[in-house]
Amino acid sequence: MKGQVRLIVIGAVILLAGALVFVSRRQQIQLQRGLAKAQEELRAAVPVEVVRPIRRELQETIQVMGTIKALQDITIGSELVGRVVYVGAREGDFVRAGQVLIRLDDTAIRAQVDQARAAYIQALTRYEQAKAASQIPSTQADTDVEQALAQLEQLQSRLKQLETSRELTYRETDLSVQQAEALVEIARNRVQELERQLEIVDEQLRNQLRQAEAEKKAAELTLKKLKEGARPQEKEQARQQLLAAEANYRTAKLNYERTQKLYEQGAVAKAQLDEAQRQLETAQAAYEAAKAAYDLILEGPRAEDIAVAEERLKQAEANLRNAQAAQKQRDILRSQLESARSQLRQAETQLELAKAAQLRRQIVEKDIEALKAQIKQLQATLKLAKAGRVRKVTAAKDIELAKAQVEQAKAMLDNALAMLSKTVIVAPVSGYIATKNVEVGNTVSPGVPLMRLVAAGAVEFEVNLSESDFAKVQDGQPVFVRVDTLPNQVLKGFVSKLVPVAEAASRQFKIKVVLPGADKLVKPGSFARGEIVVKRIPNALVLPNECIVEWQGKTSVFVVVDGKTARQKSVRVGMRTAQWAQILEGLTENDQVIKGGLERLSDGTPVKVIGGE
Repeated sequence: MKGQVRLIVIGAVILLAGALVFVSRRQQIQLQRGLAKAQEELRAAVPVEVVRPIRRELQETIQVMGTIKALQDITIGSELVGRVVYVGAREGDFVRAGQVLIRLDDTAIRAQVDQARAAYIQALTRYEQAKAASQIPSTQADTDVEQALAQLEQLQSRLKQLETSRELTYRETDLSVQQAEALVEIARNRVQELERQLEIVDEQLRNQLRQAEAEKKAAELTLKKLKEGARPQEKEQARQQLLAAEANYRTAKLNYERTQKLYEQGAVAKAQLDEAQRQLETAQAAYEAAKAAYDLILEGPRAEDIAVAEERLKQAEANLRNAQAAQKQRDILRSQLESARSQLRQAETQLELAKAAQLRRQIVEKDIEALKAQIKQLQATLKLAKAGRVRKVTAAKDIELAKAQVEQAKAMLDNALAMLSKTVIVAPVSGYIATKNVEVGNTVSPGVPLMRLVAAGAVEFEVNLSESDFAKVQDGQPVFVRVDTLPNQVLKGFVSKLVPVAEAASRQFKIKVVLPGADKLVKPGSFARGEIVVKRIPNALVLPNECIVEWQGKTSVFVVVDGKTARQKSVRVGMRTAQWAQILEGLTENDQVIKGGLERLSDGTPVKVIGGE
């Protein structure tokens, strides 16, 4: 009896095992059919558009921003300390070369001119007398005495004038040196302050611009990723993960059903059934997650996500434009710094001139000493003449002395006339008065800007470049410039000057672009944007950028083979612009290259050409 029961149990187990093998084989066939069906669906022909590589000229350009400036920007100042009695132009006025701009009070200087002219006439008279005396020597004591007295009176009068002039000159030169030193100190402090401000502003603007560019780039990448969707490699990876998860789920389900039957028959323990159930639940969760991920990749991004990304890109572009426009603040500070440096140089020059004027005291002292010696000599001659013992003085020596006095008086007259001419300040060139910092009644000093004159004529576009961009620029390269006041017009110029020394504060290099004929269209001081053409490649083989696939450091395109299959082909890319990419290797003009929708393709994907060249 026990033997029969054992045989029945063994037979039941064998039948059960055979049933399980039959069920497992049937489910494997169903799984293979499902996989084949999925592969067939994925291999359905994808509609695509194609283009052929074309030949055209490519240009590498550098985008720049800067300021329109006049070729001549002149600071008008005074070489004298004086009170303004006339101002002949206002801001915005057009003035011609030689036109009087400012007059200073010349009363004191005219008095010096009259005094110097009188001294010159006296010296000239003495010179003529000395020459006449050499021709007709006098032997009459009375005549000699009268002449000696007259000459002595003249020399004493001249000595008094020189001593008076010396005191005035000393006070004026000391005052000029003090004023010049004060102006130098003010100008130097101003330059240091502007340099600190420029360094701070420059660093802030650079950080702001870098941040704005980074935000714009991030927004562009996000929008591009949302619009393009998942890459072909990502779709294929998600599909394989789904198939693997589905297979694991089916296997876990079969294992659970088999273990459950064995448990019901008492062939396995409850713990083994629980483990099979846990594996089934884990496999089911993994399958559902893989299916959701694959469906999400196929579905692509939502329209509201793309709209949010586009709005973020617009905001980033606006922030970048604001950051670029803020560069004007740096240009204004640079202009102020250049003006302050110019004022400092002028103040230092004026200080040197004032100190040099102090050295002229020695000349005045020598003149006084020489005049005192002449008086002493003449007093001795007068004493001899009164005693009736006047002798004829060597005529040649008298003439030489008189001639030296004439030359000295003439030099003083010329100096006084030169000073008088400096009380009238005229326009050195024709142009427009940009700024006016003086009014009638003001007291002006050397080195202080009174007006700023912008010469009429050609204008230039001044920009600053980084070291890497500066290395690409050469004289004569074409430049296309746009200004906000001429939105529909492009000004053409060329690079005229490169300054090979970087500015200390910004570490950037300055270049200047001449804009022929633009002076009638734009005004100095205008903000402008430019595009420098630094390289041209004629007859380049190019493709639109949207045809290029870059993945894991490799560059490739998809080409249509036999009119129905997409093949991925490696290429080598050269210059790239906003629209085009130069193809150096890998393609010919006869290849059909797929344009757009590349995220749906992989190597070998069936395609159907529906448009393009």
